[in-house]
Amino acid sequence: MSAKSKLIPATLTLAGLAVITGLVIYFGAGDVLRALASVTIWGVVGYTAAQIATLLGLGLAWRMLLRSRQKGSFWLCVWGRAVRDSTGEFLPFSQVGGYVLGARVISLGGVARTDAVASTLGDITTEFLAQLVFVGAGLAILMRLVPHSELLLPVSIGLAVAVALGVGLIVAQRGAGTRLFSALAMRIAGTTGQGAADNFQKLQSALDGMYTQHHRLAWGAFIHLLCWFGTGTASYIGFTALGVHISWLDAVCIEAMLHAIMALGFFIPGRVGVQEAAYTLLGGLFGIPPDISLSLSLLRRARDFMIAVPVLIIWQGQEARQLKLNMNAG
Repeated sequence: MSAKSKLIPATLTLAGLAVITGLVIYFGAGDVLRALASVTIWGVVGYTAAQIATLLGLGLAWRMLLRSRQKGSFWLCVWGRAVRDSTGEFLPFSQVGGYVLGARVISLGGVARTDAVASTLGDITTEFLAQLVFVGAGLAILMRLVPHSELLLPVSIGLAVAVALGVGLIVAQRGAGTRLFSALAMRIAGTTGQGAADNFQKLQSALDGMYTQHHRLAWGAFIHLLCWFGTGTASYIGFTALGVHISWLDAVCIEAMLHAIMALGFFIPGRVGVQEAAYTLLGGLFGIPPDISLSLSLLRRARDFMIAVPVLIIWQGQEARQLKLNMNAG
């Protein structure tokens, strides 16, 4: 990775941190700290447990795309998903992304490389399609609860564009756009050079085989949808822990709109600053004080950090052991 390509994400991260700092100062650092201090240990446990339950669901959704003969246990998929999310969010300057490392983790666990990559691509697709349904549900709730919101038009336009992209993503994987899709596939597979073409043919065959398993794809998408609504449940628990009493539908709407907004900031590592600003904006639509909305965003980052740190430490230990085995074998 060149120095210039490293400078861009670093600059965006610093800008995001400046936004967070500015929001905390503007809405009152004392109020934000008091809101965070009011959260009990059981509130933190419940909020974290909701995220872990969602992680288990995400692992199950990935496992549904692997036929039994392709190996890959439920717990291996959960672990691969944990590594994927943790590295993707907290190691934004790495040359390889979370998708690459998630596929690598399950391939080291016994899943064939082509099956690991194909299932990763299928999992990305089913999760994205489920997210569109989730955002659509949130948009419907927003239309009902806040019919004059200025967010309705831009989110509706963004959702329509995303649906078109989702259709294109499926077409690309089913064969009509394989040339456009091959670069992403090969990057996840980590294949370059002379063997790339042969490996891509194997990967395409694995993708075609996966897409014949319609019932598995349907179950994977359905489980992903439940997980998306699980994020809304986690927000409901988080707001309750902060002493804010909103309905579950309100929390689902906030979470759905949050992800719609954060999708626009995909190029910012960890969506630093974007998440905080979005929470503040969305909370205001439901009468939630900005210091509380900002506190939930910070609580969310603390929760993700508590989960990601052990995952990254264990993963690094596994990589070190694998490197040692490869050196001894060589």
